[in-house]
Amino acid sequence: MALGQNQLYGTLVTDQGKDFFCNYTQLSFLDLSSNALRGGLSQCFWDMANLVFMDLSSNYFSGVVAFSRTCGDYLSYLHLANNNFIGTFPLGLKKCKELITLDLGGNNFSGIAGIDFSGNSLSQEIPNGLTTLIGIRYLNLSRNHLSGLIPNGIGNLVLVESLDLSQNQLSGEIPPSFAALKALSVLNLSTNKLSGTIPTGSQLQTLDDPSIYNNNPGLCGFPLKGCVNSSTPTQTETSMDEDREALWLYCFVAAGFISGFWLYLGFLFRSETWRYSFYQYVDNMQAKVTKKIRSCISCFQVKGPE
Repeated sequence: MALGQNQLYGTLVTDQGKDFFCNYTQLSFLDLSSNALRGGLSQCFWDMANLVFMDLSSNYFSGVVAFSRTCGDYLSYLHLANNNFIGTFPLGLKKCKELITLDLGGNNFSGIAGIDFSGNSLSQEIPNGLTTLIGIRYLNLSRNHLSGLIPNGIGNLVLVESLDLSQNQLSGEIPPSFAALKALSVLNLSTNKLSGTIPTGSQLQTLDDPSIYNNNPGLCGFPLKGCVNSSTPTQTETSMDEDREALWLYCFVAAGFISGFWLYLGFLFRSETWRYSFYQYVDNMQAKVTKKIRSCISCFQVKGPE
């Protein structure tokens, strides 16, 4: 059922305390995004077992997200961003083994000790909404299919003690904000596609086990080997070498031309007839060049610059 981006408003709860959609037990697709719907949602709404796709984003829904601990067997897309949901993180989502996309950003979740979504099928980038959960103490997203950059907002998780993003497909540099994770005592970023220099920080310097960065061929810095300048010539250096070679080539060609020219003149000026023909040829060429220059100047003055 696709009702997104309309002008729907009001609540979904009926006078009997049930949601309108609770009657649609076989519903697999529900899009209510970008409307003006508000209020809480009853338990039966969250327990629609056949849902594959749910998008409630950009409304004014409130209350708790009450997924049961036996999360729907098929739910793969869940987008709840930009609402007013409160309470603790919906622990029932841990059971959603088919979950691929999750976005909870822009809400008022609190009181979350930790999140463990390891060994699922999460894909795309790490949701920025997770970096707003400043009260969490552990975050485990390992053994998924996450890609893209680690969000710079990861530094907001100042209370996090354990962070595991290993065995994904994350790329790019480790954000400098990692240095703000003063409580971090357990870290695992191994088996990704990360590159660049590992950030430094008082707490990061205590994590001296190189294995936490293993299988990231582009990473360097403590506790791995230091970053060294590549011996491969840079593009600028290569260009300069090519320019020098071209200059030498022009010099050799010019030298050859001058030598040949004077040799030619030596033979030419032995004969008075040849000298006269040569001077006449030079005068004719000079006249033609002068005429051409005057013609170009006249054309430019008439047309003017475009």
